[in-house]
Amino acid sequence: MSSNKIIALAGLTLLLTGCGSGYNVQPTVIDSFDMTESLADSKKGATYLSEFLISRGAKNTTVSDLYSRGDVTGLESAHSSGWTGKGKTITVLDVNFDHNKGHGRNVSDIAGLVAPGASKNEFVFRGQLNADKWLITMNSDVVTTSLGFSPSGVESDGALKSRINDFIRDIESSDAVFTVAAQHSNWDGDRDGTDIDGRGGFTNCPNSGVITIADCNTWAAYDLDNDNVIYVGEVNSENEIPIWSNQAGDAHKNQFIVTSSDEITTASNGEPKGNSYAAPRVAGASALVRQKFPSLTGSQAATVILHTADDLGAAGVDAVYGHGKLNVGKALAPVGNLH
Repeated sequence: MSSNKIIALAGLTLLLTGCGSGYNVQPTVIDSFDMTESLADSKKGATYLSEFLISRGAKNTTVSDLYSRGDVTGLESAHSSGWTGKGKTITVLDVNFDHNKGHGRNVSDIAGLVAPGASKNEFVFRGQLNADKWLITMNSDVVTTSLGFSPSGVESDGALKSRINDFIRDIESSDAVFTVAAQHSNWDGDRDGTDIDGRGGFTNCPNSGVITIADCNTWAAYDLDNDNVIYVGEVNSENEIPIWSNQAGDAHKNQFIVTSSDEITTASNGEPKGNSYAAPRVAGASALVRQKFPSLTGSQAATVILHTADDLGAAGVDAVYGHGKLNVGKALAPVGNLH
C-alpha cells in the first residue's frame, strides 16, 4: 500500500473512532511535523510566468503553454493560491547558464517555472564554487543538480573525489532539500542496442535490463542517502520510465520520485528529455512546500513531497517508481490526523 494511501486511511480511522467503532487512530508520517502555514504570495504564479515570457521575448507562447509543458499535477492551482516559492531560495548547480540556451539555463528555468517567486542562485559546479558561493549553497532552502561524473573520472582525480565527498557531507548536514537527477553516469556503451550512448565507468551498470540508482549514479556511489535527499527519475506520457533512465532500486526506493521531464522551450513535445529536467521540477515543488510550511526542516519537506506522490506500479513504495509521481497539489495539502 502506498504511503499516500496509508495517510488517507488514517483519516478514515479517525472518522470511525468518532462513530464509536472502537478503532484506534493510527499516526501518519506528518503528525509530528509543525505544519503551521505562512501567508501566501499576493502576486500569483501566472503573473510571474507572464513576466518571464516577456523577459525572454517569447512569441506565440503563453502562460498556459508553460503549464502544459511543465506537466506538474496541481501546479497551476498552487500558483493561483499564491504558493510560488516567495521568500525561498533555490541553488542550481550546473553548467552553461547562457541566456536562452544551455543545459544549466534549461534546468534553472524549469525550477523557476514551478517556483517563479523563489530567488535563484546559479553556480557552475565542480571546481568553480568559491568559499562564499559554497556557503550560500549550504544556506539555501533547496539545492538541485542534474550533473554527474563518470566514476573512472572521479577516481582518477583526487581533488574532484575529495570535493564530491565534502559536498555530500555538507549537503547531508544542511537544512536544504537536495534534489538530484537519478541518472548520471550510467551504462558502458550502447543501451539495449540503441544508439543512445552511456558515459560509462560503473562496472555494475548493465547495458541491458534494469538500471538502478545504486548501480548507475555518481552520488549514490559516494553514499548520498540522507533524509533531505530526493533522487528524481522521469516518466513519459504513459507513466513509463524510459530505457535510458534509472529505476529506484531497493536501496533508494524510499528517496525516489518520478515526474515529467520535457523541455519548456518551443521544442517541447510532451516526451521525456532526461532526468536533468525532472529534478528541477521537484526542486521547485520543494520551494513551494517550504514557503507554505516554513517550520518544516529540509528533511521534513522532502518527506512531504515523497509521501504525497501519486502511487505508480506496484502498490506502495516499490523498486521501480519509488514513491510514485510528483503531485504538487497533494504536497501542499497533506492529509493526516492533524489536518
